[in-house]
Amino acid sequence: MPIQQPCSTMVEVRNRKNKDKKLSVEHTQKVLPEDDKPKKINKTKIGKLKEHQTKSSTRYFLAACKCFLIVLIVPPFLNYAALQREASVLQPEGTLYDVGWGQKLFLSCKGNGAPTVVMDSPTGMNSDVWSLIFDKVAKYSKVCIYDRAGLGFSDRPHSNTTDVDGTDSKSNIRNKWQPFTAERMVEDLHQLITRSSDQPQPFLLVGAELGALIAQFYTRMFESEVMGMILINPLSDDLFYQDQGIWLHNWYGHMVPSFQTVQLGAALGITRFCLMLGYLQHPMYMSQSISEDTVKRQKYLMCHPRHLSSVVDEHHFMNETFSQFRTVKMMKNIASNISVTVISGNYYDEQMPGPLNKAWAKSEQNLVTNIYPQSQHIVINGGDRHLLYQKPDTIVEPIRKAVKQWRDKNVTKNSNKSKNSNNSKNSNNSKNSNNDMKSRHS
Repeated sequence: MPIQQPCSTMVEVRNRKNKDKKLSVEHTQKVLPEDDKPKKINKTKIGKLKEHQTKSSTRYFLAACKCFLIVLIVPPFLNYAALQREASVLQPEGTLYDVGWGQKLFLSCKGNGAPTVVMDSPTGMNSDVWSLIFDKVAKYSKVCIYDRAGLGFSDRPHSNTTDVDGTDSKSNIRNKWQPFTAERMVEDLHQLITRSSDQPQPFLLVGAELGALIAQFYTRMFESEVMGMILINPLSDDLFYQDQGIWLHNWYGHMVPSFQTVQLGAALGITRFCLMLGYLQHPMYMSQSISEDTVKRQKYLMCHPRHLSSVVDEHHFMNETFSQFRTVKMMKNIASNISVTVISGNYYDEQMPGPLNKAWAKSEQNLVTNIYPQSQHIVINGGDRHLLYQKPDTIVEPIRKAVKQWRDKNVTKNSNKSKNSNNSKNSNNSKNSNNDMKSRHS
């Protein structure tokens, strides 16, 4: 049997081991240099460090807020100052006419001779789109271009109330029509060219897209003032019904939000910097023939929140415009003595997807086939929806022909009238002379 060691021996061994550990620890403490010894952490220093970090983060936050305020305030201020300086420099030749209750619309006319050609711009665009056509038409007839309410250099529609009409907004006759809809646009145009500026009649109405729809509306309302219409890429009231409403979704799902974004960017002054850096382009950038002043004016308008707000409103109220036009179309047709010419291109717009181009072409063809079957439809080879500033001569020639045809008809009518009046005068003179002879003989 193994001999058991007494408990005292085991206790001695354990004590000896503890002494050896203490000796090793003391030896290491003596060997380690003073710098390598663990130091006691001072709690006051930790508090000061945290306080310093808090102050630093607060300073960074305040600096970030200052930068944000500078970015938020300075660009709009600079943009506003630039707009005030550019307004007087870039305004084209023309006159601001009061169309009622202090609202003024910009109108520019040139040339002489009847009929007066009145040009109306596409949706959300000002009269600059006619810059390559205006002077050419003025060589053989009087021609007028204007900016619809809120666009270009025209005032936005006013909410009109007067002491005479009463304080109720509905008592004023001009408040019966929703601003930025076809009814109000037609009323504004009628006031502008008949009462405010008193342009000679009859009118040859030339309109593109929304301007074409306004020309049709105007002709139905005031047909005695109009001798003809030339509709360029006309906007048709059934566009939103084509191909399962693809244009309706694009109009209100993409176009209106895009214009609202640009308007917000202009209000914040961001649009001006984007134009300077080349991130944005003005609407007529595809034309290489427009003047430098027109380019500057287009960029100026892209930075102007008022103009862009009107662009948004014209697009936003398009459903109401279509509804109003359908109503007036059911009430009255175009008179047979008024000539109608429709001009369109045979190319799709490269800036739009193919399905949108197809739906537009369908609505345009329906207009020609169903509404104006007796019209002259001119298809421009190689043209798209930008004919006004890409192929302006293709627009000038149909206008010249329409003016010439009207003049030829009226010259023959006037000559026949003058002949008939001369014949009647001669017959009356001969009768009078015969009566005188008889009286003498008697």
